[in-house]
Amino acid sequence: MEITAKMVSELREKTGAGMMKCKEALIECKGNFEEAIDYLRKKGLASADNKAGRAASQGLIVAKTSPDRRTAVLLETNCETDFVARNAEFVSFTGKLADAVLATPTLGDLTALANHQLEGRTVDEIRKGLVAKIGENIQLGRVQRLTAPATGVFDTYIHGEGKLGVVIQLDCSKPDLANQPATIALAHEIALQVAAMNPFYPTRQQVPANVLAKEKEIILGQLQNDPKNAKKPQNILEKIVEGRLDKFYKERCLVEQVYVKDDTKTIQDLLTEYGKAHDATVTVTAFWRWAVGERPAETAPSSCCGGATGCCS
Repeated sequence: MEITAKMVSELREKTGAGMMKCKEALIECKGNFEEAIDYLRKKGLASADNKAGRAASQGLIVAKTSPDRRTAVLLETNCETDFVARNAEFVSFTGKLADAVLATPTLGDLTALANHQLEGRTVDEIRKGLVAKIGENIQLGRVQRLTAPATGVFDTYIHGEGKLGVVIQLDCSKPDLANQPATIALAHEIALQVAAMNPFYPTRQQVPANVLAKEKEIILGQLQNDPKNAKKPQNILEKIVEGRLDKFYKERCLVEQVYVKDDTKTIQDLLTEYGKAHDATVTVTAFWRWAVGERPAETAPSSCCGGATGCCS
């Protein structure tokens, strides 16, 4: 397979490795992009950060909850320029769509939303009218309608004028605690954490087995390519792998991350302290983190945790 300059450039953009190393990886892996990323990571030449989902277009993300905070909506609309993303009609259109999805349980997918009647016309007809008026391609990007049980509560956070949106779902062992202002405030703090630190999963238990297996394989490959570690006994290497996996969990799993506003605490510490103060157990059920233009890995139980990249990403 021919390795093109574009392929090399894309691999460099995603991994941060040098051009020659990217070309070498692609040749070694016969052009397989994902295998080339693993090859570079084993060599210690690529970051584990997923940059593949970086915004490829402009647009707007809206996140809303119902008054009882047991229903939430994340919705994205896309356009060609940032100028149009701030256009009052485009912003209004996006907000009305989110309101419609929040009010209508059947509008959890783009097809249903496009055919939904809004102010006497279908959403798709309104969209086409905006395209004709504004002069840019406008598309429905994605939509997710979420519901929580009586013990659950949603909160949202929007960053950068709609460039990044987060929905967080907490669960409380006491139903009457779920919609208390203090619980909502806690949920909001954790939503800010998700926006700032981009975790992939709520807890280490929700990391998929295949992801964990690949991470172990990559860490072992790094050790074998390191002259300082290559000759160490297998049992010692396994202990080093476990230590590095612990670091992986602390970076990727929300509840194990250091709280951005107080580096003496983790997110789990916040949950535990709050639960003790109210004689209850409070947990992060799932989260969703969307950035304009990306199509991230799923991160909620129906998405990252077996659904949490709305985790959870």
